[in-house]
Amino acid sequence: MSSITIRRCCIGEGRPKVIVPIVERTEAAILQKAAAFSTSSADCVEWRVDLFEAAADPGAVVRCLAKLRVLLKEKLLLVTLRTKEEGGSIPVSHEGYLRFLRTVLDTDCADLIDIEFFTAGTDLPALVQDAHTAGVKVVCSSHDFHKTPPKAEMVSRMVAMQQAGADLPKLAVMPQSRADVLELLAATAEGLGSVVHIPVKKEPGKIKEFLKAPDGWTLPALVVLGYPVQDPLLPAQVKATVENRVHWNKW
Repeated sequence: MSSITIRRCCIGEGRPKVIVPIVERTEAAILQKAAAFSTSSADCVEWRVDLFEAAADPGAVVRCLAKLRVLLKEKLLLVTLRTKEEGGSIPVSHEGYLRFLRTVLDTDCADLIDIEFFTAGTDLPALVQDAHTAGVKVVCSSHDFHKTPPKAEMVSRMVAMQQAGADLPKLAVMPQSRADVLELLAATAEGLGSVVHIPVKKEPGKIKEFLKAPDGWTLPALVVLGYPVQDPLLPAQVKATVENRVHWNKW
């Protein structure tokens, strides 16, 4: 995947970029969180609109989105309406989903918009084109919360996303075994998708245990989704070069 630059933030080069989510229900709480995030070191803020108490009211969504844009200044804003079928909070009809996406694009407030691969269906290429016409980059997402599909299926989805013009293909899957983790890594090794790592408790260590990765080895990511805390402990960065850290077909 080639890198993309939005508001001078280059995704795909340098350190992994950090996204922090806004999941509050009321407009007041949403704006309060945005104000706090605006001074954080995060690169991007994701607004999960499906968790907004007025998500079904287009006018309320537009008004809140405009206020978010002002508060976040030059920080990237990703707008997501996660449907219930893909792990979100509310059921949305196909037509309602399309209306939501086009409403957001008309506001000129979003830098990125999440478009669900299966929910968009055959409308995906047209929606991506609409987003690009509006100057908005597309995160095309697909979620499997109970399994990891075979490598061929994951690659097929990412190829279809890229053929539709998506800027950042995203797969979220649930590995149940070491073999599942290897299938996911094999799929991302095709260079078709953006690796999104969501750290959950001891997950990073479990992945390394599944893979039997030697001590000192880490797995790469382009984008990291996390939650900010006060006075965080900043981990030391490992200095690495291509020569001493990249080995083909072996650890």
